[in-house]
Formats: sequence, structure tokens, C-alpha cells
Amino acid sequence: MVGFAHTVHVVRKSVWLFLLVVLLPAVVLGWLALRSADEQRFILERRTAELFQTEADAIAGTIREAMIVERQSFAAAVRRLLADKPDATALARDFSNTLPEVWKRKSIGFALGPGGKLLAPNPAKVGSNANWGKFLQENGAFLCNTQPAVVYTVGNELAGKTGTVNRADALVSSLNAPSMKKAAPSRDSAKTKADAAPAAPFAPGAAPAEKPSAEQKAFNSDIVDKVVTAQQSRAVQPAEQEGNWSAPVPATAEFAELTKDEDEGMIARFVKDRLDLIFWLRPPEAPTLIFGCLIEAASLHDEWPALLTDFQSASTIAPDRIIALLDDKARPVATLPEGATGIDWKRPLVASEIGEAFPHWEAAIYLARPTALADSARGVYRTFAFLVAGAVALIAIGGWLVAADVRRQLALAQQKTDFVSNVSHELKTPLTSIRMFAELMHDRPQTPEKQSQFLRIISVESERLTRLINNVLDFAKLERKQRVFEKKPFDFHATVSSVWENSELHLKEAGFTAEWIGEPSPYPIVGDADSLAQVLVNLISNAEKYSTDRKEVELRTWLGDGWVHASVLDRGTGVRSGDELKIFEAFYRAHDSLSSGIQGSGLGLTLAQQIAAAHGGRIDFKAREGGGSQFTLRLPLRVE
Repeated sequence: MVGFAHTVHVVRKSVWLFLLVVLLPAVVLGWLALRSADEQRFILERRTAELFQTEADAIAGTIREAMIVERQSFAAAVRRLLADKPDATALARDFSNTLPEVWKRKSIGFALGPGGKLLAPNPAKVGSNANWGKFLQENGAFLCNTQPAVVYTVGNELAGKTGTVNRADALVSSLNAPSMKKAAPSRDSAKTKADAAPAAPFAPGAAPAEKPSAEQKAFNSDIVDKVVTAQQSRAVQPAEQEGNWSAPVPATAEFAELTKDEDEGMIARFVKDRLDLIFWLRPPEAPTLIFGCLIEAASLHDEWPALLTDFQSASTIAPDRIIALLDDKARPVATLPEGATGIDWKRPLVASEIGEAFPHWEAAIYLARPTALADSARGVYRTFAFLVAGAVALIAIGGWLVAADVRRQLALAQQKTDFVSNVSHELKTPLTSIRMFAELMHDRPQTPEKQSQFLRIISVESERLTRLINNVLDFAKLERKQRVFEKKPFDFHATVSSVWENSELHLKEAGFTAEWIGEPSPYPIVGDADSLAQVLVNLISNAEKYSTDRKEVELRTWLGDGWVHASVLDRGTGVRSGDELKIFEAFYRAHDSLSSGIQGSGLGLTLAQQIAAAHGGRIDFKAREGGGSQFTLRLPLRVE
């Protein structure tokens, strides 16, 4: 019992260690993981939005690069004209007519001479050309430096920047320029001012306006920082961006101030709620001349679908989104896929401003299905929660299996303890009988009949003792896979006959009715005759041990379906319901020998079943009608 108590203590200690070291931390970690799953969902949404934001920024950069190409194309056209016509001044005077011959972009070409004198288009030759007249009316005063305008300047920093690098210098220049006007604090007010104050009638060769005073320059310097850092509201409200402020800030300046420090550039300005782009070039061949052109942004509509399509083919992001190029009023100029409708254009998922090249225009991305991102995040959350729950469940199942194994080990430990007690009792009983009858024969004279009786009892108890010890030894060998069966062909009928001959006499002396009903020999099988005889002896011994007042033992043998059958039937106590399989387990006993008086070690049926299995057979149990048990040994017949 001390060994069993120690085993219980060790097992319980192992259970507590499992609970504290494995199960409890796993449950806590699972709970923390489920709590953090919601945070993971928001992180996924934010990372997805960041990917889309990167794509929107790339689209904006692509459009800026397209403007570089357009500006370079214009500069190349001017250089080709200069190469063909060495007289730069003559080219400048006819530039409005000559530009369309080498540059097919819809535009109006202009040229400025020294001092900002407008050479082309010539006001005196406008005639019936309404486009030239409109151009001079809206831009003549600005180009000739007689009236400043609200503009967005873009120089050589166009590639990859938004044109803010030189903004302070440009503003200082514009604020100190003749006929100075303050920079507009917002895009709408700037455009309103430009629209509401039509240009003064253009008069070529007009004298420059009066220069600002020193007090005026000081005032201008004080407000420059405020103008540069002015925050302007954007027309769109991206869902995943903090703040809603526009990067491009307008300046009020004259054309000469904007072009004095560069050889080429681009200017954007709003005129009557229309965005105009001005490309200009001061060629090194004629540094006193400026060649330029004006392009209405609306005329570039043929550029955008191709740009968006090229970007779509190079994108690695899933195509379940809509790309749109929005103008300053958040109206779609181009979309991909084309003709997208039913979208709230003012509320994109992400957006990126094009910059001073297209002030307040946006490259925006919308989800084709607005709830897709949230649904995807929820799907990830559910998957994550399912995995965590599954892991916790597996750990819980593992814990339950460990607990079940612990219970089994405890039961096995208890059975082993009972086995030791039973075997001790079983060994003691035959030894006591042998010693007692041997002493009786030694200490006092006995009649021949008594001596014969005492010797038979000693022989039976010896056989019983030998059988018990053999069972223990054979079981140990089978458990360690050390027992070797000497299998060979033989007639199993002869083995049954030998076992029954020895058992029948003993059963009848014990008051049993014993009968063998069997088919005639042969019973050809392959196996170890001694081991199979031990199986029959164990079955008959159990029938004797578990008998009641109805002392009946019957042996039946027959052949059928390729098997030889040997059944031992009794009218004993039987087997309790639910114990039909347990009785073949090691150390299990339906009746404890110490309390019931039924002798045994709990190894007989276990050993018999293992021997039968080693011969390709098995032992079956079923309750006998009218009470009792029937154990049937089945062995395969030898194939000739």
C-alpha cells in the first residue's frame, strides 16, 4: 500500500504541474490573444489603407511625371523651331501660328520680348480669332506684368515634389512686386478673386506700375510666413487620413517675378473657375525672349485613361477598388474602371493631391464595395479567434486526456496493489496446505488411504501453485515481448482430450457435473500445444472458481467456417453488465479474492487472450441462458 500511496502522490503532482505550467498559461494566453484580436483587426485596416495610400501617391506622381513629359515635349518643339528658324525674334512674332505645326497638343502659343512685351499673339492681328482674343483678355495683363495674378508655381522640382520648396521666395517676390496683392488664404477665395476681377483691358507696351515703397516691403515680409503656412481645406475627406488640409498654397505675383530665376517652368492658375496650365521656356539661344503656351486642363482628358490603365496593369494590389482623378471640385475627371457611378466622390478611402501642377486635384481610391475592408478585417478577426479557440480547445482536450490517463494509471496502480495482495494470498494458501499435510504425514502414522488422500491434495496444491507462478511469469514475458512460442502443426483434439482428462477427475471429486461434447478429430492447427493447453486449463479453472450451488461445467468443441472452437460453459456467478471487456484487462477482477473468498490473481483471462491472439485467434465471452458464462476459444484451422 505504501507503493500505491507514493504512485498517487506522484501522479497528483504531475497533474498539478500540468495545470500550472501548461493548461493555465495556455488559457491565459488564449484570453489575452482574443482581447488583442480586435486590435489586430484595426491594425489590418490601417495597413491596408497605407497600401492604398501608397498607390494613390504613386498615381499622383505618375500624373506629375506626365506633366514633365508634356513640358519637355513643348520645350523640344520650341527648340526644333529655333533650329529651323535662326531668327528668334521673327519666330516669336509668329509663334502662335507656328507652334501647332510642330506640337499637336491643343494650346495657344505666346511669346514675350524684352521688358515683358507681348509679341504673340499680336493684339493687332487677333481679328476674328476668338480664342486669341479670349486668351489676351484673360492673360495679357498678367503676362505683360501690368497686373499680378493668383497662381501656383511649378519649377524644375516638378518631378516628385509638390512645388513648395521655392514658395517663400516666390511669395516674397510677389509681395514686393509692383501692384502687389496678398496671397489668397484659401483656394476658393483665390479663385473667386481671380474670377470676380476681370483683367484690365490689355494695352501692349504699357508702362510698368509704380514700385512698392520700403514700408510696403516691410509689411510684406511680416505676412510671408503666414501665407506660406496657410492651411486650406481640401474638397475631399479621405476616411483614413488625419486632417483635411491642402498642401498647395497660392501666391499673388506677376509673370516676370515668377520667371526671372528659372529657364523654364510651369504655372497653374484658375480663371473663371477653369484651371489653366502655362508652360514657358527661355531658350539659351534667345535669353531675352520667353516662349510659352496655355493649355486648359480640361483639354487633357485624353491623357488620363491611358495613365490610369498603365498604372492598373502594374499594380500589385487587389483590383476590387476604383481609381479616380478628381478636379478641384471633387468631380471625377477620369475613373478606372471607366464610367464608375454611385460613388460619393467626396469621401474616398484615401487620396493624394497632385500638387501645384494641378492644384487641389486629387488621385483618389475608393473601395468597389465600401464594406470590403471591414468585412476582410472581421474575417481575419474571426479566423484568428477560431484559431485561438481551437488551440485552447486542443489544450483542454489534451488536459482531459491527461486527466483520463491519470485516472487510468491510478486505477492500474490500485489493481497492481490488489494483485500483489491477491498473489500473496494465493501463494500462501497452497503452501500452507502442502506444509500442513506434509507435517501430518511426518509427525504421525497414517493409514494407506489417508496417505493417498494427503498426497493427492499435496499434488493438486502443487499444481495450483505452479500454475499461479507460471501465469505471473508468462504474463511478464508477454509484456516484455520475451515469450517465444514453439509453433508447429498438431491435432488440437489431442490437446483438448488431455486437458479434459486431467480436469474431469478433479471436477467430479469437487462435486461438479462435467461433460465434454465434441466433434471427432482431427482439429488440425499450427501452434504451441502447451500454451494452448494452458488457455483451456485457465478457462476450466475459472468455471470452477466462480461456481455457485449449481456445479456444472461443460466443454464443447466443433469445427466451422475455417475455425476450431472450444467453449467452456458453467452455471456460475457470471459477469456483471459492463465488465465484458474489462475481465480481459490485466489485474482486473470482478470479485476481490480477499473479500469474496474467490481465489485468483486477475491474470488468467488476460494471459489466455494474449496467447490466443498470438496464434491468430481470440477468446469471446457471452452470458449463458439460464445463468452462468460461456467462454469460447477460436483458433484458425491449418490450411493444407
